[in-house]
Amino acid sequence: MKIRYNPLMPTYITLLPESIYSFLDTTSELYSAVEKDMHVALMRGEKISAIEKSLQSKYQIDSTTTRNVDHDLKGKHKGITKLRNSQAKNLKSTIRGIQSAIQKRLKKKVVTRKDRFVVHQKRRRLAIKQQKLDKLLNGRLSLCFGTKKLFHTQFNLKENGYSSHDEWLVDWRAARQSNFMMVGAKTYASGNQLCRLTSDGELKITVPICLVKEFSSHVSCDGVKFRYGQTFIDIALTPTRHKRGSNYRNGTERAVTHRFVKRSGRWYLHTTVELPDIPWVSHKQNGAIGVDLNVDSVAWTHCDQEGNLVSHGQVAIDLKDKSSGQTTHLLSQAIGQVVDIAVEKQCPIVIEKLDFSSKKNTLREHGKRYAKMLSQFAYAKFADLVQSKGRLKAIQVISVNPAYSSLIGMIKYMSLYGLNSGTAASLVLARRSFRLSERMPRVLYALLSPVDDNKHIWSYWARISKLVKGCRRHSYFKMKVRVGVKLNNQSSEMKSKLSGKSKDTPLIPSTASALGCMSD
Repeated sequence: MKIRYNPLMPTYITLLPESIYSFLDTTSELYSAVEKDMHVALMRGEKISAIEKSLQSKYQIDSTTTRNVDHDLKGKHKGITKLRNSQAKNLKSTIRGIQSAIQKRLKKKVVTRKDRFVVHQKRRRLAIKQQKLDKLLNGRLSLCFGTKKLFHTQFNLKENGYSSHDEWLVDWRAARQSNFMMVGAKTYASGNQLCRLTSDGELKITVPICLVKEFSSHVSCDGVKFRYGQTFIDIALTPTRHKRGSNYRNGTERAVTHRFVKRSGRWYLHTTVELPDIPWVSHKQNGAIGVDLNVDSVAWTHCDQEGNLVSHGQVAIDLKDKSSGQTTHLLSQAIGQVVDIAVEKQCPIVIEKLDFSSKKNTLREHGKRYAKMLSQFAYAKFADLVQSKGRLKAIQVISVNPAYSSLIGMIKYMSLYGLNSGTAASLVLARRSFRLSERMPRVLYALLSPVDDNKHIWSYWARISKLVKGCRRHSYFKMKVRVGVKLNNQSSEMKSKLSGKSKDTPLIPSTASALGCMSD
């Protein structure tokens, strides 16, 4: 049985009783102060070991508390670094797009006054983008506790609904002290050293040393249950003995990390656990389901191990003029239907590896129609949702190279099975997961000249792609019905050439005019 390793760590949320709100308010203020001091010290270049000792002495806290703060702060620094790298990548692609647009304008035979004006403005924009890129790559790490958006509202109090600066200051402090985290460890009871949650719903928190006089050594409450995810939390809390050196200590099956978050005057518990390793319910002997995302639909196709079509369908979606939340909801519903089909058929899902970020960064340099299409294309969100929903239901998700999938689907499978472009492309993706052949139909052999058997089959599809570029699909099928291409001996030799059976290279005249009848 194939066991999967599931790196997914979902977070489940529940409301906490008001009896411990006072303690949580005071503790969050303490954690916030420690976190800000630690961040400043790290930016000065101090070592974390010296920082922790200094903070323990200053705030009268234990080493576990400082490690919790350090773990949380490292996560924020890592997130900022990742965001800066992503922004730098986007800026680089934007800069390349602007430079390409400038060169395109200057390469004209006649450079008009309007062209010179456009080039001047693009050079100004290019300088601004290059300055931002330099700041990202060479600037220091910046972290604003409480968010920059709220920080800047103090300069326009009336416009942002504040009557005085003191009123804004209350919200500012509340935002900076709105959450803190206690990192889990499976070598401790209840999967956490300072915050112990039981399957019966009892929550017991160890009070920091500096707050013992006010709240005693522990604060506890009952009835902490989760509406969703309680089963996974109970599995993580299963008592387990762990070997530590030469000794054994009682712990839990999985580590349980707790984050306390305050929203609208209420405290919530965000509990994160690692899902247990369970066997996949999907197997390739049952075939595969290829999924292709289009602007208006999610197309899927189920094929068997030999690549033969079994079933197909599509789920209509409308992402036009939708917000980010609405887009996520619509995609989630559509993907949920496809995952349910995969569970029923017990086969993996195959998606394509796509990255539209570089293209979206150059939307300004393309036409309105192309820009509108790309702006609606939420493929990164789509891929994340497929991965997460697939893992939750033990469905394997396979990513494949999407090269020429739409072209191959149109030429080989649309007329053969009566598919539309989306389902035909998804069939190609499903077949590609089995590494099945993508040889071209015989009618296209005569259009390729010369042929080199050392090249990959995709090189021939690339040449066909150039020939059919700009031709409408109905024109292609019209040509396919009316025009017969008679293969001669040289074409037969070429076919054997493509299959690797001959070393001779036939030379057959090839030109785009061979497909000129497509526009008839």
